[in-house]
Amino acid sequence: MMKRLLVLLLTLGIGAMVLGQSGVYRLRVVSWSCKAFSRGVLVQGTVRNISTRPLTDLRASVRVVGPGLRMASNSAALQDRSLMPGEVAFFEVRIRTNFDQVNRCELWFRNPRVVQIATLVPQPR
Repeated sequence: MMKRLLVLLLTLGIGAMVLGQSGVYRLRVVSWSCKAFSRGVLVQGTVRNISTRPLTDLRASVRVVGPGLRMASNSAALQDRSLMPGEVAFFEVRIRTNFDQVNRCELWFRNPRVVQIATLVPQPR
């Protein structure tokens, strides 16, 4: 699982460099959880803007993988419309699934200007 997370973060970092955004927009997930319940998954957490510029219209995107490689995904806008440098914001994404067990959760952030924003993501709790 750690190898997959490292590969995902490396891919995001390379993609950001290709877009020329590696040093401009950066986020750090302070904490997050990915919890399965009957017919769905709830992902919640907080994210900090560690760049030197404000970020607007952020969306948290999540993909969950269940048994037999079944997948589901969704995204949701952060409640804070503008995240200033150093500020922390809460995020929550609900995903409807047809499975009750989650093998893997993938989390990333985007806004209308950047396809994916380079983000440091720790293991979920």
